[in-house]
Amino acid sequence: EQRKTRSGVENSIVGRYFWYQLANIYITVTAGTIWTSLSAIIDHPQQLLVILGASIPKLAGYFISLLITKTFAGLPMVLLRVGALSRMFILRSCFNKKRLTERELNEVYRKQPLMYGWEYPNQFLVIIICFTYVCLTPFVLPFGCIYFSCALMVYKKQLLYVYSPTYESGGLMFPQAIQKTLLALLISQLTFIGYTLIRKGLLQVALLMPLPFLTVFFTIHMDNRYVRPSMKLSLERAVRIDRLESENTPNFSDVTYQQPVLTEGASVPDDNDNEVLTEVLENLAYLQQRQDQPPRVA
Repeated sequence: EQRKTRSGVENSIVGRYFWYQLANIYITVTAGTIWTSLSAIIDHPQQLLVILGASIPKLAGYFISLLITKTFAGLPMVLLRVGALSRMFILRSCFNKKRLTERELNEVYRKQPLMYGWEYPNQFLVIIICFTYVCLTPFVLPFGCIYFSCALMVYKKQLLYVYSPTYESGGLMFPQAIQKTLLALLISQLTFIGYTLIRKGLLQVALLMPLPFLTVFFTIHMDNRYVRPSMKLSLERAVRIDRLESENTPNFSDVTYQQPVLTEGASVPDDNDNEVLTEVLENLAYLQQRQDQPPRVA
């Protein structure tokens, strides 16, 4: 897929795994509920809305049990770190630690990065469950609050003392987190409008209709105002950076990588050099005069 960075791969996994969870849980569970009510709908088709209005809120019990399972089974598994625990168990039970090489010990005690592609979609799913069913069964909200309170303590401890970042993404996944949260809000509003329509609350539906459009408009505004500009460098910012770099960066010399002897210019003698040169010429003239004189005969 031509993804060159690990953060890009993790960002792709976050989106795909989120849509898989959403389709797997919502579509299958909702379709199963409608399928169980299909016989009653066939027998009494004129009471379609009444049957659906009575059967759909019953799904809240399934999602409440899902939140309880995630809170009291999923979060303790995060604390236990089953992978590291199993490696430690195998090391102590099957091998002698003194005979292991340093590379093998480092592999056992290796640092564990945060798997964004696994952790992020789980939190998004809980947000969607709470947003969707709080308007149908408000009893789901305390369980969502308990989950996020426990998740805050668990992941804060893991991020501070356990997980070790192996790369810097520059906040690449934060826009996707905002988009998925707004999507959860949109699903909640559509669900509430549909359930109100089933309950034949026409006035309430008319009052609720602007909410999905406002959410979509706000999502597009956030994307155009913050997400897209964060992926590009504005012309004004680029000019400012070039100006600062040109002021702080020394000019590159063309003769930096040449021999100093070859780059020296013509030397101009100063006063001291003239005196030395005059003395040298006088000495040369004296020596020449000595050589021109005939030798003395004894």
